[in-house]
Amino acid sequence: MKAVIKKTELDTLLADSENALRNYLYINGKKYPTDQWVTVAEYCNRFNIPNTQTVSNWIKRGIVPSENTLIIAEYNNIRLIKAVPYQDQ
Repeated sequence: MKAVIKKTELDTLLADSENALRNYLYINGKKYPTDQWVTVAEYCNRFNIPNTQTVSNWIKRGIVPSENTLIIAEYNNIRLIKAVPYQDQ
């Protein structure tokens, strides 16, 4: 017996799947919400930091903990940073 799925149900399932894929990155089996992990440029926009070099320096100096940065080799080694405020100490 074949299962019958209505078009509206199918549309809902597809939309939910697309949202799930769009809202998360899956890297090495771990899920990263895209609203919490952003590029350095987006981080600067969100927190009104004038240039990306400031954030890059924070990362190098350890102000941004290493567990709050992520490098994605599959995407040309793009660096993501957890979108929480950091202060230069």
